[in-house]
Amino acid sequence: MGLQNITGLFYPSQTLGGPHIDIEDIITSQNVISRVMHSYLGILVPLGLLAGVICVAILIRNKVKHQTLENLDLHLLALVATDITIVFYSFTSKTRPDYLEVSNLSCGVLSWFFNTSYFFSQYLLVLMILILLILDDSKTSQSHLRYVFLTLTLSIVMSVVNVSLLGTYDNLHNITYCQLDPLNARPEYDFTKFFAGFCVPSLVLLIFVILIIIRAREVEMSEKLQAHGVVLCHVPIMFICRLFYNIMLIRRTGLKINAFYMSPREELVLNIAELAVFSGSCIGLIITLALHKPCRQGLKKSLQFLINKCRGKETSNSVI
Repeated sequence: MGLQNITGLFYPSQTLGGPHIDIEDIITSQNVISRVMHSYLGILVPLGLLAGVICVAILIRNKVKHQTLENLDLHLLALVATDITIVFYSFTSKTRPDYLEVSNLSCGVLSWFFNTSYFFSQYLLVLMILILLILDDSKTSQSHLRYVFLTLTLSIVMSVVNVSLLGTYDNLHNITYCQLDPLNARPEYDFTKFFAGFCVPSLVLLIFVILIIIRAREVEMSEKLQAHGVVLCHVPIMFICRLFYNIMLIRRTGLKINAFYMSPREELVLNIAELAVFSGSCIGLIITLALHKPCRQGLKKSLQFLINKCRGKETSNSVI
């Protein structure tokens, strides 16, 4: 089947321009996105995945050692695992400035998996800030585990609703240029993603953070903030990275509604905005390792153990 796009919006780089597009602009934008992609894959991805794997290993080791997880550790483990999956989804962009050429069905399935992680990370952060606000550490880890599963269930439902609005179900086997948020999605898909995946949770987070700031002078809240500072650091990182992306998502929707063409510069900025979402997950993983006390201490102990092992081998070799 040939390439089709029911929204009438196409990538300039894949259609060899148009009457209003300069080929040199396409070449320039391709060079820029290629360099940005190499920088992301060469720097942020290795650091993010390494930090994520270390965090998961330390948190699971603490679970095995103490037979339980602190509520904060339980939520952070879920958030770290979700950020790792989002980083893995970013490998679908490694072909930039080219795009995956798959069927609408495959692209829709990929979009559903990505959106589940996307919604879950946002909603889970709302849950963590809510628990911090109400100082709810009295309940058992099993109760908090139920909260996490309810959040995951909500994320799956919202992802199903969102993907059902793609509008490509009549052409499931047609080949398309696929992004995690497909270009040929109906405007309804983009609007739902924007409001349910960004606007509503960001507004709720803003309200919760303001309430936390108001209560910061309380002794109990002050102690909580010191222990849960890593959670608050995730809020601006996720907001800034996803704000940029959602602005471009709405810009793309406006082009669809008004039947405008996409310029090479807009294609470039849209691709960079997509990388910003992935970069936010990488930075979040690094922040968790650096600021969460059990992870930071576990890393120090592991490094010290390796150093002692190496020194012991050097001493043995010198004696021999």
